Amino acid sequence: MSAGLNQRRRAEIDAKVTSLDKELGHWKALTDRDGLGLRRHHSQVRRVGAVLEGLTESVRQVLDGLPADAAVLDRATSLENSILAAHSIWEVFRGKLVLREDGMFRDILAACDDLAWECYGPAMRLFDPDRKGPPLVYFTATWSPFMMPRDSSFHNEVRAGPGAAGALRDDEFLRVLKYLPIPLISVPWYHAVHLPGAIVIAHEVGHVVEFDFDLTADIARALSKAGLDYEDVWMGWASEVFADLYGCLCMGPAFVGAMMDLLSASVSSVQNETRSGGKYPTRALRVELMLEALQRKHAEDAARLRATWEDVYGPLGTMLEFEPDVAKVIDAIHAGPYRDRTLTDIIGFPADAYADRKIGEAAGQGSAADFSNYTDPRRLFAAAQWLHENPQPGQHATAYDLIVQQISKKAVNEYRSGANKPVAKAAVEADLIARLDDDRQSGRALADLFADALESHRADD
Repeated sequence: MSAGLNQRRRAEIDAKVTSLDKELGHWKALTDRDGLGLRRHHSQVRRVGAVLEGLTESVRQVLDGLPADAAVLDRATSLENSILAAHSIWEVFRGKLVLREDGMFRDILAACDDLAWECYGPAMRLFDPDRKGPPLVYFTATWSPFMMPRDSSFHNEVRAGPGAAGALRDDEFLRVLKYLPIPLISVPWYHAVHLPGAIVIAHEVGHVVEFDFDLTADIARALSKAGLDYEDVWMGWASEVFADLYGCLCMGPAFVGAMMDLLSASVSSVQNETRSGGKYPTRALRVELMLEALQRKHAEDAARLRATWEDVYGPLGTMLEFEPDVAKVIDAIHAGPYRDRTLTDIIGFPADAYADRKIGEAAGQGSAADFSNYTDPRRLFAAAQWLHENPQPGQHATAYDLIVQQISKKAVNEYRSGANKPVAKAAVEADLIARLDDDRQSGRALADLFADALESHRADD
């Protein structure tokens, strides 16, 4: 006896939702295997999986609750939209994980993951240790690193077709990311071979920290009390300024050097740039702000970097009316408070330029053994920036690769805890179980969001 359309449709929907379970099972198995370097993503995959299970829960309940001979045709479209939404979100993560299976990119992505985690972890542990996992870094064809919620390409990543995912507007995409347990940060493809540029990940982590832990109002309050001459303009720049200052605290002189590289442009364009609004201060004003912030704890490095910048562009020549506000802005954002804590209480970079030089020189000579006792990713990235600023005569061709290998080999086959330290698998599993209900509830909330967005989209049509 041949199957009717109703029966075939039901089987098709069941297969579609089951296919996601199978793929997630595949990735869970991969992050359990020894030797692949994927155990650092063990909890990330499982937490995303739990959210997707919550998202498709209503589909499963409908299918399980229908008698075998019940019609599903009148509900097929809504059920498939829920499945497509889950697949669309998983697609965002799938590509990032697949790249970690490629030998050319595995180590550099692991290094970038660890840098992002070391910058993000202190804030996460202070503000909300149960809310998010460590960020996932990936490559993209953009000019500079960016945090996913700040870039419209998320519409391209979550395929904006006619289903639930396609019905989402910009503000609703931001709400989607609030429910996802893993922040996403991209870096340009060329950082796969030029390690120092990836240091500006620390700036993007600043955006993630503001976004994930709802610090925007705290930043605005701090600036409103600073007695600024141009308060309205600084308020518009607040998010970018916060991220610059957060990066300075995360990575110290190396961050400012990397940002100077990123912001450098033609002499005339930098010298003559003016701005009275928008999201960003001018290039020169941003550099002035970062140098002044660096001066607080790293005065010698700040003077060195200022000389490097001014040798090309000269001292600040435009936007001089904003200069008196610079120190006030730094003091205000550093002080906060952010849930009774200052930003400088949360994170800081140790003043030890000798270590950066020692690692950089050893890497330049191809002598990895000479810095094998250094394991802090922030310090190792800073050493890469030192080497970039101070290229060695006859520099070894694999100098940056040696630094990457030193970062990525840290606990390479171990499971990671919330402190990014190796722990027993049982401890990780216990943590995942404790978070399971909350992650599934996030998925259910996502299902409601997608349903509301689709209904609103239809009403607008």
